[in-house]
Amino acid sequence: MSLAEIRHIWRLSAVRQTLWLLVLFCMISLLAWGGTYALVWFEMTKAVDQRLSSRMELALAELQAQRPLPKPGNGQTVLLTKDEWPLGFQSNDVADGAGPDMRFLVRETPQGNIVLGESVEREENLRSILAGGMQITLLITLIASFAFSMAIAKRSQQRLDTISKGLKEVAAGHLDKEILLGGTDDDLGMLVERINDTTARLARTMQQIRVQSSNIAHDLRTPLARLRAQLESSLDSLALKQQPVSQATLEDAIAQIDDIAEIFDALLRLAKIQNGEGRARFETVDLAEFVREIADTYGPVVSDAGQKLLVTIDDANEISGDPKLLMQLVANLVQNAMRYGEKGQEINLVVHASKLSITDKGPGIPPQDRAKVLQALYQGETTRNGNGYGLGLAMVKAICDLHKAQLSLGSGPNEVGLTVAVQFPKQAHQ
Repeated sequence: MSLAEIRHIWRLSAVRQTLWLLVLFCMISLLAWGGTYALVWFEMTKAVDQRLSSRMELALAELQAQRPLPKPGNGQTVLLTKDEWPLGFQSNDVADGAGPDMRFLVRETPQGNIVLGESVEREENLRSILAGGMQITLLITLIASFAFSMAIAKRSQQRLDTISKGLKEVAAGHLDKEILLGGTDDDLGMLVERINDTTARLARTMQQIRVQSSNIAHDLRTPLARLRAQLESSLDSLALKQQPVSQATLEDAIAQIDDIAEIFDALLRLAKIQNGEGRARFETVDLAEFVREIADTYGPVVSDAGQKLLVTIDDANEISGDPKLLMQLVANLVQNAMRYGEKGQEINLVVHASKLSITDKGPGIPPQDRAKVLQALYQGETTRNGNGYGLGLAMVKAICDLHKAQLSLGSGPNEVGLTVAVQFPKQAHQ
């Protein structure tokens, strides 16, 4: 393995984390095995010392009674000597095999030093067996842990590589690509779900941008072409026929420019609302008082158009919102109902709890077009020839999203007309 490959492997976070955890595991294992070994050896030595102490008490008693010292058993020694011996417990470890390893206890008496010894060869053998077993077990454990850890690191790195590859595809513009990890339900799985959701929303946004761009080009082509033709005709008349441009022609041109500017102003307002502008102006709004104000403002306008606005208030709640944007929401719905409803119709504005709905008796919107009409500048076949530009319902949708309200479109009673319902969330104290 080359140095570059080793550096590449070391840069992998899963491998580094695995190796650090393995080092920590080794340190803990060594401390645990070392502590166990020391504790077992301490208990063995303690047991030998207890036997030597018991034998020493018996030897002292026999010596005091002027009887012979107890005879040593197998692997034991008993000695009464005038030679100098260090008092207390001591060990005699024989490394060259000249004799067995012994453990001694020495006490001083008037008759001399009593030296009791016991062979610890059996304990030494047990200690050697324990040490060897611990070493083999530790080695096997470390090898198995290393292999298992590297397998986990490899699997984790493969999953990270899958995510990285998927993000690379997304960065290259392939927003339809999904990252697939194979049905795992862990942190990486949840991360992939969020990435896929974000990518899907981004794809939908890009599609909406393309559709809106197409709609803008479509809707502006006609007024711009008409304006250019009108100005070109006036220029020809002025240059070839020496006919002055009439005031009506200039006023009509200015009106068309105003219409185009109005489209862009509406698009800018829509963008600001979609970016959250207006949330800082939220306040408590009583739906009952709000709808009464709507009726006072737009009731005469609807009447002048030969229609009638009927208002029904049923146990209205308070909601949180921007009053100006809410006024624009209802105004757009009322204007749509007036524009596309039949002459002499009744427009029903109903408030029940936190839900507001407006029903007209116009041609309605086919179910397959109800999601599309909420897009900016989209107009169905029944409205393409009208005076609107397809921004009213898009503005309503943006205001509903800002207020976290649910917007739904459906047919009116007996499948006649259109019902637009807005379900606002209740305030926290309700």
